[in-house]
Amino acid sequence: MNKTIKDLISGAKLYPVWLHQAYHILSTKYKRTIFGTLWIAGNFVFTSLAITLVFGLLFKQDLKVFLPYAMLGNLAGSACLWVLSEAPEIYISNSSIIKNHAYPFTYYSFEAVARNIMLFLHNLIVFYVFMLFNGTLTVPGWTFVPGMIIVIGCMLTWGTVIGMLSARYRDLRYLIPNLSALLFFLTPLYWRVETLGPDHQWVAEVNPLYHLVSIIRSPLLGVPVTQLNWMYSLGMLAVGAVLWLATFTPFRRRIPFWI
Repeated sequence: MNKTIKDLISGAKLYPVWLHQAYHILSTKYKRTIFGTLWIAGNFVFTSLAITLVFGLLFKQDLKVFLPYAMLGNLAGSACLWVLSEAPEIYISNSSIIKNHAYPFTYYSFEAVARNIMLFLHNLIVFYVFMLFNGTLTVPGWTFVPGMIIVIGCMLTWGTVIGMLSARYRDLRYLIPNLSALLFFLTPLYWRVETLGPDHQWVAEVNPLYHLVSIIRSPLLGVPVTQLNWMYSLGMLAVGAVLWLATFTPFRRRIPFWI
């Protein structure tokens, strides 16, 4: 246990390195393009507008009201689904570095999560600029801060566990991202729970991803976060922390052999 906590603290202390590396990976992706990182904003806006038009018209929504809901669904959903879509690659994609450098194993989780949070904050600024022109700008609620802390905690714990399992059992590397596609359609990212009717709303309410998305999206829309959202989200964080301790403590030193 002590070595696990020591690994965690050592990884956190390397924040100048993994923050710089996260920014470097993001900026390198758009190197030698004309618009550079503006492509991130362009992709986010284009995807959100396309989704708003399709789902807004499909469910007969007021597009001006539905646009911020869909944009934040896209934003929060991408951040939370990262655990299933990209976390399986945390250790596999860094195999050459792990074999040649004695970084703490938590370093790779911090770097991957930092990259995702940078993308989230970048697109959040784009969202507010867009809402300013849309005339639907809302002052965010303070609960956004603890909500983001819980989501980041879930990303670190669940992401590390899934990264380790995918390094050990390579089939999971391809299986788990497919689950993110299934959750994408089952989670009210671009449709509202009310559209299911009273008898079928349990489909959304038993989905932990819906509650994680809600503790980010609701404060940004000026809507109170429900007690059920907090309970499910804190439960996900607690389970993730237990799983992290149960797997990272005994097996972290086997990661170099698995990759």
